[in-house]
Amino acid sequence: MGPATHDRSPDVLVRVAAGVVVPVVAVAAHGLGSGSLPGGGGMVLSASIGVLVGLVLGGRRRQSAASATVLAIAVLTLAQVGAHISFSIGHTSSAMHHDALLPMLLTHLVAVPVSAVCIVAAAALLDAVTRTFRRLAPLPRITVPGVRPARWDAPLLVIDVVIGGAGVRGPPVVR
Repeated sequence: MGPATHDRSPDVLVRVAAGVVVPVVAVAAHGLGSGSLPGGGGMVLSASIGVLVGLVLGGRRRQSAASATVLAIAVLTLAQVGAHISFSIGHTSSAMHHDALLPMLLTHLVAVPVSAVCIVAAAALLDAVTRTFRRLAPLPRITVPGVRPARWDAPLLVIDVVIGGAGVRGPPVVR
């Protein structure tokens, strides 16, 4: 399996899962801590932090599971701190009670490592299943003895518009 057939599904899974986990855990912990949803601006900032986390965590396929998990825990923890700060921006009154800080902290302490382990395990499982399927049912290759196969990458969009065609009348010619 060369780089041309390399499957990127686990990378996409890690990016999407990390991007979704950040705002979900932050909103859940904030809801336990204050008893209310954060403001819209804080949610938008939290979602953008999730997108950044997805960009940071994706593309790390050659790491061991332990180092990937440690990296995911560290990045998700920093993201939760950033999300907590983004939720506090714009709040003029502090609705956070000191009695509610413990549930919020416990939510973060449990959810971040569990999420990191689940994301890394799901990516490893998807990678293993994908590799197994590719080995069991490889893509068929049509070969002709004595002829070297040509490589051709199909363009995404094949439209060639000629402005001002061959004549004076009519719409543009599409070839």
